[in-house]
Amino acid sequence: MGMFDMVVVLDALWALSCAEGHAINSFHTKDLPDPAMSTYLVWGGRLYLAVEGEHELGLEDPQAWRFEGDQAVHVRRHRLQEAPPPRVLRVYGSCERCEPVLVRNESPQGWSDVVVEHALVADFRLTFRKDEPLQIERVSGTRQALEAELRSHGLSVLSAGDALAEAHREVKRVRQQAQRAARTAFG
Repeated sequence: MGMFDMVVVLDALWALSCAEGHAINSFHTKDLPDPAMSTYLVWGGRLYLAVEGEHELGLEDPQAWRFEGDQAVHVRRHRLQEAPPPRVLRVYGSCERCEPVLVRNESPQGWSDVVVEHALVADFRLTFRKDEPLQIERVSGTRQALEAELRSHGLSVLSAGDALAEAHREVKRVRQQAQRAARTAFG
């Protein structure tokens, strides 16, 4: 798989979303030179590298903290360095709000489940041209396209109403509730 970089789109002018319309701002890419788990920001049609600050405010520094309602927020500052982007930058992500496509597996996987989840992808091509506005094009498809692709590989895609799909969602819900309860109890 190798290393990748993160790209965060901050500019609301270029709000990106999945095919269902859910906002997605964070993506991965392997198109930048020497991917090294760096964070890049898209703002004002330009690409910036967020460089860790030399004098990072630690957890013990009171100036690094602020209160927002019933939450404490720890602030980190990064130096910005404009990065010369490639002419075209491919970024890829997935939608956390869309229900994943469920596939019946031949044998149990993690948690002894025979169902595998495939997240809906949200991939884009960002085109940077000097003295022109940033152009963004969606290059990923829809839920139906993902289902068709999975079927073309011989996989058994479950329909939303399939009994096995419903059982999988119920087991997942119960596990998530147990994890939340454990975090609260030991949190």
